[in-house]
Amino acid sequence: MAERWRSGMVLVLSAVLLVLVVWVGPGDELAALRRVIGIGGDRLGTPADVEPGGVHSFLQTQPGRPDEPVAWDPCRPVRYEINPDGGPGDAEESEDFVAEGLEAVAQFTGLRFEYVGRTDRRPEWAREFVPIGRREPVLISWATAEEVAELDGDVAGIGGAVAVSAPAGDWLRYVTGGVTLDADTFDDLDDERDGDAYARAILLHELGHLVGLGHVDSPAELMYDDNLGRLDFGTGDLNGLVRLGGGRCA
Repeated sequence: MAERWRSGMVLVLSAVLLVLVVWVGPGDELAALRRVIGIGGDRLGTPADVEPGGVHSFLQTQPGRPDEPVAWDPCRPVRYEINPDGGPGDAEESEDFVAEGLEAVAQFTGLRFEYVGRTDRRPEWAREFVPIGRREPVLISWATAEEVAELDGDVAGIGGAVAVSAPAGDWLRYVTGGVTLDADTFDDLDDERDGDAYARAILLHELGHLVGLGHVDSPAELMYDDNLGRLDFGTGDLNGLVRLGGGRCA
């Protein structure tokens, strides 16, 4: 009798452990399983309603589906960290500056951004490989062209994301990425009358790349590859952000 009770307890404990692993376990496969069996999360936000018009483009589209952009998982927060070295003001000012930019992007995409703290990690734009099971937070930082060659010339910032196959394997979604802002440009903007507004516009442009927007040929959009005075997202930019907020849950 005691032996049967012990065997029964082992089965009960095993079942409880299995449920706990499925419920809270990390990883894309377990997240997908939770949604399949009806215990997964819902979308964290809803894309905004915006006036149609303008032009936009995407950094990547789904294989074989040129009208469907690669996007972030809207059922999971986009985790990010900041290296404030070289940023505007002190570390807290840099954090506030980034948070305000991400709030604007979240407003239109419905994506949610989760700050995980400061870091001493430096940008590595030549490295795109994302190991299985390892999803580094998005890195937002400042650097000079001496450290990041992509900032050479008149480049005020760079941004982008890395896509991998979803658990089902038939579509892509972004899992990490980065934004690197040119420290020298931001130093120069400190002395400009509209410097704060232009700094924000640079950040928004690169955050647009982070969530999946590409460049366009229209100077009426903030995602034009050269800033001619535009300080906020244009109508086409907003429509692109809304599309990117409507991605699939992994």
